[in-house]
Order: sequence, then structure tokens, then C-alpha cells
Amino acid sequence: MATVLIAHVATQTTGGYPAQVTGIDPTDHDCLVGTIDTPGAGTLDARWNNVGICRGKTDACNLDVNTSDLADVMKTAKKLGA
Repeated sequence: MATVLIAHVATQTTGGYPAQVTGIDPTDHDCLVGTIDTPGAGTLDARWNNVGICRGKTDACNLDVNTSDLADVMKTAKKLGA
């Protein structure tokens, strides 16, 4: 299944970087799709699993999926089977 695009959800990583969740891929372990704006490296593509760990990036790029801004995204991801 392809990534299901969603209205962009602006949030912040645990390291304080601005991030956007832009889609959900229920067929991938790293089900959340988006970007992170990092100092020095610019905007990076990112994927997070259902507990907020960012694939292939530092811990500062992880998300707290229990925040109010991500609650609906996580609920939707679970309904889609992620």
C-alpha cells in the first residue's frame, strides 16, 4: 500500500527540531512519514515508528507520539493497521 497523505501536522522532535508529519504508511514498520528541519543539515525526509523512533537519525529526531498534536495521527495510524 502506498503512503496515505494527511493534512500536515506540525510538531517538534524530542530534540527541539521543527517536524511535519505528512503521511501514514500502514504497511511499513516506520508508519509515520514526514520531514525534520535540522540546523546545518536543512530539511530531511524522515520516517518514525508507532512509538516515535526516527529511522536512521539521532535520538534528537524522535517524536513524542503521546502529545496532543499527534494523538489523532496515531489514532488514525492504528485504525489503518499500523
